[in-house]
Amino acid sequence: MTSETHDGLPFRHKVSVIVVVVAGVLLLDLTTKALAESILASRPTYHLLGDTVRIGYALNAGVFLSLGHDLSPQLRFWLFVVGVGGVLTLLLGLTLKDERFRLPEVVAVAAIVGGGIGNLCDRVALGVVRDFLNVGIGSLRTGIFNVADMAITFGGIALLIMPFLSRRAKKEP
Repeated sequence: MTSETHDGLPFRHKVSVIVVVVAGVLLLDLTTKALAESILASRPTYHLLGDTVRIGYALNAGVFLSLGHDLSPQLRFWLFVVGVGGVLTLLLGLTLKDERFRLPEVVAVAAIVGGGIGNLCDRVALGVVRDFLNVGIGSLRTGIFNVADMAITFGGIALLIMPFLSRRAKKEP
């Protein structure tokens, strides 16, 4: 690496932020999944706020929108446990190594990693992921999801828009 200075977060601070965010996401995710399983598993779906929010328990063997649910259990394990675990490890390693990562990027990556670990815990323990939320209006609805999915989505969207926000801030006087 060159000797130029970076305004990124120091390594120790990155580690602290990652531990706190991952632990928070993981705790919230696993707690809400356990509550959903114990409260909702034997009940019909709840329709709230004029059916804008639906809360009901579902097991998802696939990934986003149940993609891959019909793959063999062995292939799902290699793709959704080993593969995803490898991607999360790589993402975490690159974040820790790159001196340019600032607090917002580190928080976004930590949210993705925390959500990924939450879903990996389900896959390893149960072979499926526990989902319980669905939002939308009429027939325009999301897939069913959980807190881990929200953290992953937040982190991914944040990482996508940060470069644009950074360029915009540099252009403004």
